[in-house]
Amino acid sequence: MTLKKSLNLFFNQPKLIFFLILIIALTLRLTGVDWDQGHHLHPDERFLNMLVADISLPTGLKEYLDPARSPLNPRNNHRDFYVYGNAPITLSKIVSESLGKRDLHEICLIGRALSALADSAILLIIYKTAQLLEKNLKKKSHLINKDTKLWACLVYALLVLPIQQSHFFTTDTFLNLFTFTCFYFAIKFYFHQHLLDLIFSAVFFGVAFGSKISAVLFLPLILALIVLGFLKNYLNKKKRKNQVRQIKSATGCLFTFFFVSYFFLRLTSPYLFTNANFLNPTLSPEFIQNLKELRSWEGNDVWFPPAIQWINRPVTFGITNLAIFGMGLPAFIFSVWGGVAWGKKTLNFLKKTSYRIEGLMLASILLWVLGFLSYYAFQFAKTLRYFLPILPIISIIAGLGLSRLSTRLKLNNYYKSFLILGLATWPLMFLSIYIQPHSRIQASTWIYNNIPANSMILTEYWDDNLPLYLSKFEHHYQIQQLPVFNPDDQSKWQEMDPLLDQADYYILSSNRAWGSIPRVPKKYPIMSRFYQDLFDGKTGYQVVAKFSSHPSLEYLGIPISFDDSWAEEAFTVFDHPEVMIFKHK
Repeated sequence: MTLKKSLNLFFNQPKLIFFLILIIALTLRLTGVDWDQGHHLHPDERFLNMLVADISLPTGLKEYLDPARSPLNPRNNHRDFYVYGNAPITLSKIVSESLGKRDLHEICLIGRALSALADSAILLIIYKTAQLLEKNLKKKSHLINKDTKLWACLVYALLVLPIQQSHFFTTDTFLNLFTFTCFYFAIKFYFHQHLLDLIFSAVFFGVAFGSKISAVLFLPLILALIVLGFLKNYLNKKKRKNQVRQIKSATGCLFTFFFVSYFFLRLTSPYLFTNANFLNPTLSPEFIQNLKELRSWEGNDVWFPPAIQWINRPVTFGITNLAIFGMGLPAFIFSVWGGVAWGKKTLNFLKKTSYRIEGLMLASILLWVLGFLSYYAFQFAKTLRYFLPILPIISIIAGLGLSRLSTRLKLNNYYKSFLILGLATWPLMFLSIYIQPHSRIQASTWIYNNIPANSMILTEYWDDNLPLYLSKFEHHYQIQQLPVFNPDDQSKWQEMDPLLDQADYYILSSNRAWGSIPRVPKKYPIMSRFYQDLFDGKTGYQVVAKFSSHPSLEYLGIPISFDDSWAEEAFTVFDHPEVMIFKHK
């Protein structure tokens, strides 16, 4: 069989293609799941996994729902600061206990597997959402054609940000699954006005809110789709007669949505509230105080170490990182192409009276996407993971761009393969970081082999100390931390200067400090100059080893790599930071 015939046969099997895409997604998300070999190098994940290890399952529903007594409540387990919902934590605890896994490393791997499965499940919802749009808009427009759903699934399966977040047990992948499933059922309700679809949308919104409160950002879009669904029903000539009945029905359904959402929020994350009384919706004072405290760590005047990186960032910073690192330029370009096509079709619909309601539905989705991007573009912290919940919708828009391009250029299956290769290049490069030892583990091995025992090693405050514990080595070192993030006053340098004079080695285990501090020289004039002198070899320290695992195709025998050290800090600092070791001359 020729290559052309093989490709034609394959591309004519949509179910087989979807199954293959799902396998690809799972493979990319589960490869190297133990990427840090039990060293727990992601601080947020470490916090959550330690919490899962400490909490206990309640003896019954009454105890579970009572914030004051439940052993699942983080605040009953010595966690005074907690700003997440409980749904993912409870899920991880139930699975860990059912499998008899109580070791912290085992809990970590279970959490990561659950995260990967949650993110992979989104592919099915993307497929169903695109299929729903295709079927219901087919008579009025070919905006979404039969190929869009598969292209959309492929785009999402190959996006690097979901792949990376699936390697971490945090709340983000669960939030993503629940919010997008809520969106899917809201779209179904818009088209069919079935009460069950509205109830399911409410269920998943409640669970999403019970995972992370940022789910509230989806509420305007969900409510817009529900209201437009009623408006569509009302504009149907057969239904216009009973206006009062329509208004009562709409009011009742909206009440049902909020009631069901609230019920499932209380059920999945009861510790956000003051007590177990469902009739008392008062939020926990401790939770509110934690949110205020979290907000106080933002702004150009703060000294909180993780906030330094965000000072004076341009509005375009987050979206630029999303385009280059989180999505990859090919997927981003196709999403822009699809967005333009979506916008044009929306305007065409709005001009036609009989299609106007569909135009409003399409407009609400596109405007919400643009609003979401704008909202985080103007936030102080523009970290990539905040954009994760929008990527399923963007994948559908990118799938639209790919399918329209393929149709317009009349691409045969051979040329479609090149489009797929273009989409796959960046995730294949990124996968390289999970099939080799972590850069900090590589550096730790070098330290044990090359630095004498009992040497004095300087590390930096707010970063992971090196060397990591490796069981095959028994060396011990004198570890001292430099307060690099402290204000540049006299007391800071009175503490640092003697340490710099006495130490044998100075280790930068990531760019947490040197990637952020020199960006704000007015805030850190002396420290900024110190880093410049350090890298120029003017401080008495000379670099003797560097370790990095930049995305590359070298594991496939292709000499291509990409230096992503200029990306947003969180994109590199957990799973592939650059480590530099300096020796005192």
